[in-house]
Amino acid sequence: MGYYLVLDVGTTNVKAIAFSSNKPILELHERPRVIHPEEGWVEEDPEELIEIIRKLIERTVEKLGLPDAVAITNQRSSTVVWDKETGEPYYNVVTWQDTRTKELVEYFSSRFIVRFGNAIGKILGGFSKLVPAIKRTRKGAYIITLAYVTFGTTHSSMHLKWLMENVEGMKNAINSKRLAFGTLDSWVAWSLTKRHVTDYTNASATGLFDPFYLKWSDNIAKVVGIPKHVLPELIRNDEIVGEMREYDIRLSTIIADQQASLYVAGVSRGSVKVTNGTGSFVDMNVGERPCPGHTGLYPMVALATRKRFLYLLEGSVITSGSAVDWLIEVGLMRDYSEISDAFKSSKESTLVIPAFSGLGTPYVRPDVRGAIIGITRGTRREDIIRGLIEGVAMRCSEVIGHVEKVSGVGFDTVLADGGLSKSDEFLQVLADLSRKKIVRPRYLNGSAYGAYMISKLVNNGKDIIDYWTPPEIEKEFIPRKEPVEFKKLWDRGLNSLINP
Repeated sequence: MGYYLVLDVGTTNVKAIAFSSNKPILELHERPRVIHPEEGWVEEDPEELIEIIRKLIERTVEKLGLPDAVAITNQRSSTVVWDKETGEPYYNVVTWQDTRTKELVEYFSSRFIVRFGNAIGKILGGFSKLVPAIKRTRKGAYIITLAYVTFGTTHSSMHLKWLMENVEGMKNAINSKRLAFGTLDSWVAWSLTKRHVTDYTNASATGLFDPFYLKWSDNIAKVVGIPKHVLPELIRNDEIVGEMREYDIRLSTIIADQQASLYVAGVSRGSVKVTNGTGSFVDMNVGERPCPGHTGLYPMVALATRKRFLYLLEGSVITSGSAVDWLIEVGLMRDYSEISDAFKSSKESTLVIPAFSGLGTPYVRPDVRGAIIGITRGTRREDIIRGLIEGVAMRCSEVIGHVEKVSGVGFDTVLADGGLSKSDEFLQVLADLSRKKIVRPRYLNGSAYGAYMISKLVNNGKDIIDYWTPPEIEKEFIPRKEPVEFKKLWDRGLNSLINP
């Protein structure tokens, strides 16, 4: 049987998904052990991760035989360091959820050179309102983006700096040039092929990469004090990574999860997707010219091929699917199927602002907390369920609108994938609020499906942009009458939280 195997390396789940004839035919998964050595620290065992991946490959091959090729897609920004000669990790994986680097983030974000860059970026950004052509130049977009450059606890640059300062043997490994740094894709690729690489999509999420000049950033490396020889080689998404010799299988591509999902939505300028998982990520393909960043919006590489690069802008809603999980945890509903019943039986208008872990794009206010507004004696659990779903949809709508405004690229359709996108009610409300047509593909794991699409084309020697094909759409949601009163209520409620 001819098939393609995708290794979907997430934080809480590692999946091996076999695709044939554009459909998933087998899915196996394992949960790696998450380690919390201290409050705010979130780690995984890198060797256990590889053991799980090997086990999943072997179980798949046992059932289906050897695949035509293997692809890797992964959650971004988690950090691994290992010895280039022995292959031994120096420390556990520091995941993107880890917050131990708060003090480092504050220190580097307050450095003069960073604040000076912020100031120069704001000045040029203001001037570009008079001369818009500035934004369309690579240099102009780069300088304007400096206004929004800061460091974050999710950045691999901060993880690596912490490891360099706190893990025994790291300094000797750096001096002897034996230290290898990478994100999860790098670690998996090295373990399977012995190549120290990452692709441009993963690199652009590390906080160490310059998306405007397509290289590891000399300025950031210098400010943070990271030697560039520890960084992996950059490869393109249509570049075959190498042979997995112990299996006699070709590793055909690597691509980050959100970029793989965006690939499913399209490869033309103005293609947009929203992935509704634990949080929601809104990504727009802005074409072959990078777009300057803005508050809560980050320019990254969407796709890298031998012929061209595509770029994206990304914004995020911190809490979406996890807010629905909270409803289940506190006993307000049993599972996602009750969302539909709640919309049918809810009689009161209850506003829920799902800022459980602060507000992401376009506010970037980690200090703000959520609220339930408009509760009366008659409020029932159905009203709270509906209010929360509407609140998540409103937050996604805000990000979609912000992406469109900042990019200056108009669009009318958004592809929605991820677990929460199973809900018709959620996607219909999102269509109503965003005034966009929302389309739901038949297969909701966009990251795995996008990696499969690319892997298949690469393995057959075809251009991954020219030969892109649209996914099968399961349902479309067309905007109904605009909920003007709800938007007014939302604005008042949100303003009371942001400006108490």
